[in-house]
Amino acid sequence: MQTHPVILSYHLVDRRFDFGLTWVTPRQFERQMAWLAEAGYCTLSLSACLQPQFQLPPKAVVITFDDGYRALMKHVLPVLQRCGFVATVFPVAGYVGEQNRWDYNLFWRRMWHLDWNELRELLAAGWEVGSHSMRHAYLPALAHEMLREDLSRSREALEQNLQIPIRHLALPFGRGNLRVLECALQAGYESVATLGQEFNFENGAYCGSAAAGANRKLHLFSRRGIYLHDTLHSFQRRVRAPKDSRSERMRQRTISMFSYGTVMVKALGQGEHG
Repeated sequence: MQTHPVILSYHLVDRRFDFGLTWVTPRQFERQMAWLAEAGYCTLSLSACLQPQFQLPPKAVVITFDDGYRALMKHVLPVLQRCGFVATVFPVAGYVGEQNRWDYNLFWRRMWHLDWNELRELLAAGWEVGSHSMRHAYLPALAHEMLREDLSRSREALEQNLQIPIRHLALPFGRGNLRVLECALQAGYESVATLGQEFNFENGAYCGSAAAGANRKLHLFSRRGIYLHDTLHSFQRRVRAPKDSRSERMRQRTISMFSYGTVMVKALGQGEHG
């Protein structure tokens, strides 16, 4: 029986052209949400999916936004409110209210991240907030102590400023390894969201080592990215495909390969400072 809904992953929703795949236009996004509403879909939070007696509704999706760009306030929040939907946002904790200096892009175009007040506004609208790490590093390339510090500090910063528990972590670039999962579990996260990477653990959860604490599990959520090239038809196919769809897994892995250049630059830079 399927226990987790399809989880959609967005990054930037904006009118301004960006050299990359990980964005959609406001018109695209509005049409996609309108179709979900007309087709009778509801939205869930990741926390709802972790409830002991959780039962998956017939038509349900989780909508997530990585990076936490300020454009969400203008192009996303009003649309979701009209549709009666909520979402989960994963801000980069060390860049809240700042520009995305962590990113490598053509022409050094910068985007503003949500500030603390805007994140509180999203919480008041029923959204959930998770972590997207402290500085959007490629986590598998970090030295062990730096990795532990990054995951712990990002969770602590978000909890202190928002006064809520931070239960969920979305991996930068969608990828990690067993060491990242272990550190996430030790840092207190309850789930990790990936993109283009699957971990095969029993019941979809990583139990960790004794150091992580007895009877603790890290739930793993794989997601489906929505990008500029997605038509309404392909979006509908993303949503309707079963969770174990092989074609969707291959599609996401192929698309995720385009981020390898940024990952390599990140890893090299981190190695110089490690």
